[in-house]
Amino acid sequence: MRAVRRTTRAIGLVLVVLLGSVGCGFTNALAHPEATQSSAALSAAAAPAASTPDPDEPRVIVDGDLLTSSGAPAGRLGVTVGPVRTGLVPPVHDATACHFDGPSLQYVPVVFTFGAPGPTGYGGPGLAAHVAVSTGPATPSDIGDVGIFVESGGGQKYCAAYPPLPTTDKFWNQMGKATITAWIVLDRAVTPETPGGRPEVFPTLELRISDMRRFAGNGSAQTFTVGPLTVGDACADDPDALCVSLG
Repeated sequence: MRAVRRTTRAIGLVLVVLLGSVGCGFTNALAHPEATQSSAALSAAAAPAASTPDPDEPRVIVDGDLLTSSGAPAGRLGVTVGPVRTGLVPPVHDATACHFDGPSLQYVPVVFTFGAPGPTGYGGPGLAAHVAVSTGPATPSDIGDVGIFVESGGGQKYCAAYPPLPTTDKFWNQMGKATITAWIVLDRAVTPETPGGRPEVFPTLELRISDMRRFAGNGSAQTFTVGPLTVGDACADDPDALCVSLG
């Protein structure tokens, strides 16, 4: 019986110690809530933050293969849209007749890259194409003029029939440049009612790329068809043209 009583007393002492330890920890947390909050803040800080799209990061709107009329690989076409530029005149050659008002303008650069396979990789004669910009179903009706301008070697004069701004243009990369840039312009984006411009309008605009071809050395043209695409879509009315939004 004495052994039983000693055992019982020992178990009771252990329980008292354990309960006292738990009670001290609980009381300490109540007395110092800032310590618990600091730990929670550290844990939250250690968690990876959700990534947000970078507005200055170019958006890919076309990525895919072009084929010759016989179905052979012709090269890969990539088209990206750059960040919105506000209050600036695009670097368009000879657009005096367009009467650009720099402070009211917004534009985005659209960059075309084409690689033709060759013995040393991608290169060779450049791409030629027609491009057109149009409003889409979600485009507001109060945006003013929309125009497209493609960099050129100096032979192009824009806005001969202004207004409005031109909505079609074409290019021929005969200089073998790595890229060709077009600028899509809103001419009355910045107003007293919209001092920050209308950047939300650009994703609603639609770009059409057609008549894609490559000029041969004898002056003849090799026409291209649209091959497999990872980004972008062929036009519903022309499977050899591309119709994509700028969004």
